[in-house]
Amino acid sequence: MLNGQTAYYRLDLSPERIITPDGREVKKGEVLVKGPGKFFFEIDLYTTKYFGVENDDIEKYLFGRIDTDGSAAVAALSSQNWMREIHDHILNYYEYMDAQRLRTPKGLSWLIGLVKPKNYNDLLIGMQKIRRMHCTMWVEASMEVVSAGNSDTKFVVTDNPVTLYNPAFYPGSKQCKFPHDPGIHLKGTRTIFPLDLNHCAILTNIEYARSPGKLKAGKPRTNPRYFDNTIANYDDIIRERDLDEQQVLAINYILKSRAKRYVAAARRDWLFPEKGLKKKDWATLDRVFISKSVKLLGRGKEIFIGGADGRLIATQDEFGRKPKSRKEWNEKEKQVQAMHDHVMKLLRREKESKKTSQ
Repeated sequence: MLNGQTAYYRLDLSPERIITPDGREVKKGEVLVKGPGKFFFEIDLYTTKYFGVENDDIEKYLFGRIDTDGSAAVAALSSQNWMREIHDHILNYYEYMDAQRLRTPKGLSWLIGLVKPKNYNDLLIGMQKIRRMHCTMWVEASMEVVSAGNSDTKFVVTDNPVTLYNPAFYPGSKQCKFPHDPGIHLKGTRTIFPLDLNHCAILTNIEYARSPGKLKAGKPRTNPRYFDNTIANYDDIIRERDLDEQQVLAINYILKSRAKRYVAAARRDWLFPEKGLKKKDWATLDRVFISKSVKLLGRGKEIFIGGADGRLIATQDEFGRKPKSRKEWNEKEKQVQAMHDHVMKLLRREKESKKTSQ
């Protein structure tokens, strides 16, 4: 919200329609002004019931911790000193985003088709089992945090806070029919998550971030998978772009298009991005997300973790692929040892050079 603001403008995309005595149609409660605790929630959404006894431990102990840690992570990522502050929060950020993806009414509706629960208790248990399912591929994606600082319009929030957008699949397509979205395993699926008024995180599969294109967007990324260990490298997070008004409107238009029912904004006119947006073609909107950062340059990057003696501890390429055989591991180990020896040699030369100059 804006400084000093205590309530949002909330838009209902499916308001009750009433016909007045003079024949006019009125959308009851379409736009209301409400505080953040008055909407975007459902009573007892995470409450389980056994033998007639209700239990809210999921909300209290699971999401209570995730929300606390997630709030700190979002604040760190959107701060001016984000590179220094995000170190202790980066894994909590992905876990929080995954929770925001699954625990909404839309997320739970999608989950029903996935886990096919016998009852609501089973659904909530299933939600706990598969949480973090998106984290592996999100960690390996390119993350860009864009700014709306130069735009009069700021980012909105919806009841589908973690929004998936793929230029190859229009909102009316089978892949986007409620409660479905294009999967994050597809190259062109971008994850959009507004952090605050002026910051929005965009996660894109690395190969598509480097070379986007509608014909590639519907194809699977390299090595797509869920629930796998991977290495987070937050040095590659991009914080370079200030969006203009049309670009912010385009993102808000996508967010609104993929909402279940509610959209909220600090100002009333921000609820209707379609009124000011000049180009609304779904595929063309993808241009907003194209980054030209030098952090996207290069191919075939690898991550090595080693000890002080040059011993290899872990390694993977940028798609999370690890050595499949002992022979391949030994080859990687030789590479690490060679790099270690080279760095140590340079350090010795530098040390000797300083002694000579003294």
